[in-house]
Amino acid sequence: MQFPWKNILPFKTISIKKWLKEIKLKRKEEERLQNAEVHAAISVAGVAAALAAIAAENSKKDESSTAKEAAIASAAALVAAKCAQVAEAMGAKREQLSSAIGSAMSGTNASDIVTLTAAATTSLKGAATLKARTGCKNRLNAPVLPLEDNNDIDFDFEKCRSVLANGTELHVETPDGNFRVRSVSIILSSKAKVILKLRKLNILKGKKESIVLDLHAELYKDSEADRETGHTCYLIVLTTNMGIIKLDMGDDYHRYKTWATTINHMLMLSTSYANYGLQFYEH
Repeated sequence: MQFPWKNILPFKTISIKKWLKEIKLKRKEEERLQNAEVHAAISVAGVAAALAAIAAENSKKDESSTAKEAAIASAAALVAAKCAQVAEAMGAKREQLSSAIGSAMSGTNASDIVTLTAAATTSLKGAATLKARTGCKNRLNAPVLPLEDNNDIDFDFEKCRSVLANGTELHVETPDGNFRVRSVSIILSSKAKVILKLRKLNILKGKKESIVLDLHAELYKDSEADRETGHTCYLIVLTTNMGIIKLDMGDDYHRYKTWATTINHMLMLSTSYANYGLQFYEH
C-alpha cells in the first residue's frame, strides 16, 4: 500500500523536522517580501500625492493659470489616485494609506519632496533586493541583505547621524584585504558627500578619509557552530572612491540596522541634494 504523502515529503534528502522548518522560513520570507512591497507602494503613493498637491496649489495661485497647468494638476491627481489604488490592492490598509498620503501632502517644500523621494527609492530598492534573496550562505559567498527603509516611530535620523559621526570601534576589511580594528565614523558633509573616516586606535592623527558611493549589506556565518545554531552576523559593504571597505557588525543587529539605514539615507540625501544643486548644512 502506498501513502499519498510519501511522494510529497522528501524523506531521502531531508528530515521531516528540517523540511517543515524550511517551509516555515520560506513563508516568513514571503510575508516579509509582501510587507516590503506594500510599504514601497505606500511610499510611492505618498510621493505621487505630494506632487499632485503641489500641482493643484500651483494651478490655483492666480486666475492667470493656464489650461496646461490645470491639465497637469488633473493628471497628477489621477496618477496619485491610481498609486493609492495599487497600494490598497497589494494589501495596504486604508487607514495606513490615508495617514501616509495625508502626511506626504502636508509637506510640499523642496526638502520634504527630496526626503519623500529618498524614502520611496530606499523602499523600492529594499523590496527588489528581498525578492532576489536566496538565503543565508557562508561568508565567502554571502547573500545581499535588503536595506529596509526605517519608518519606525522611534527612528530619529538626526540622532542616528550623530551616533555615526561620533563613531565606534569596528573590525574593518580594507581594499588591500587587511582585517583590523579601527575607529570608524561617518558624516554627511556640508557639500552633501558621505565621508567615511578610519583611524587607528589611540592615535589622534593619521585619519584616513574616503567618499562613500554606495553600499549593500551581507549576512555571514562566523563558524561551523554558528551555522548549526543559526547565529547570524552582519557586514556593511561600502563602495568608496578608495575601493571596497567592509564594516563587520558581528551579531549586533541593532547596531547593524542603525548604521546601514542611516548610511543609506545619507546616500539618498546626497544624491538628491547633488541633483538639485543644494547644499547640506551640518548642525
